[in-house]
Amino acid sequence: MEKLPLCVSLERWQQAQEWEGAYWRAQHPDRSHVLTTPLKRLTAKVLNKLGQEADLPSAGDDWNHWWAEQFDQYRALPSRFSNAIELGSGPYTNVRVILEGRSASHLICSDPLVNEYLRFRGQWLARMWQEGKVHVDDHPLEECPFASDYFDLVVVINVLDHCRDSLACIRQAVRITKPGGFLVIGQDLSNFDDVQRIGDDIGHPIRIDHETLDNELLQVFRKVHYKILSRDEGRNPSAHYGTYVFIGQKH
Repeated sequence: MEKLPLCVSLERWQQAQEWEGAYWRAQHPDRSHVLTTPLKRLTAKVLNKLGQEADLPSAGDDWNHWWAEQFDQYRALPSRFSNAIELGSGPYTNVRVILEGRSASHLICSDPLVNEYLRFRGQWLARMWQEGKVHVDDHPLEECPFASDYFDLVVVINVLDHCRDSLACIRQAVRITKPGGFLVIGQDLSNFDDVQRIGDDIGHPIRIDHETLDNELLQVFRKVHYKILSRDEGRNPSAHYGTYVFIGQKH
């Protein structure tokens, strides 16, 4: 039985990151004046492709409210956190939705492209960073620099198929969650049939299934909110057999 691609080369991941940055710049054309010519061309290519296939997603949201619905508006989470982090936050973040009606004394948004996203004027992440309410980090998740058992909230939503080594990323998220703390993972799931049918996806080099996630998480965390959406319930049924929706509390 052939295995899913859980790890890719550095070069393949960098290619995916270039595509990811171009995807979000396509929503923020006012950023084009600071781009090099190759990046302008890549952004134009992405914009043209998206225009052919579908409308661009709304600037300011990356399915964040859709994910909140799957997590029942995060009702299983407590109202206050000391240290919270979103790993692979993207330009719009899920913590901005999670923290509606909640508070975090210290909040970090981590993403290899975060310095690009801070230039998207008027967006939540840029505003919160300018106001000193959010700290940022640009390490790849595989190289997460934070202390073990430190955060009482760790958020990893729509991330693991964008990374270089998915198992290393999961283990970093587990490592930095403190005992009694909460880990939130939302992830589109793929099986080998999905991979064969869709083929290579430049922006999503990794494919992962629910068995892999269960094996990494269920021995370490108590299930607080757990379900696997069916193919038809997911965001992209043609590409993913299901969707992993997990909140766990670390033993």
